[in-house]
Amino acid sequence: MRSFAIVLVTLPFLLVASAAHTISTAEQVLNDPNRPVTAVAAELGVTPMQFASCFAGVTPARTAAELDGAREQDNKAVLLPCLREINPGIDNDLLDRVMDKYRGPPPN
Repeated sequence: MRSFAIVLVTLPFLLVASAAHTISTAEQVLNDPNRPVTAVAAELGVTPMQFASCFAGVTPARTAAELDGAREQDNKAVLLPCLREINPGIDNDLLDRVMDKYRGPPPN
């Protein structure tokens, strides 16, 4: 019975934490007014929907505290292979250059 009580107390916190790190859908990425999907896609030689589909698998930092090298590497491990399947000419340097060019200010 004790473990059941722990689950009941912990579950709401897990749901809130997981909601903060949910992965977007391609449509959400495509329609995000803060993300210049069309421009990024053009420079990478993919369509906006292709970029949005690949980017939907990443979890961008939502706060300054979440900015760290590990998150960047995890996101790149999802984004780069997906984009390279579409355009094998995309390499790490090109992806960094384009993403840095269009990256907004750091989150609060």
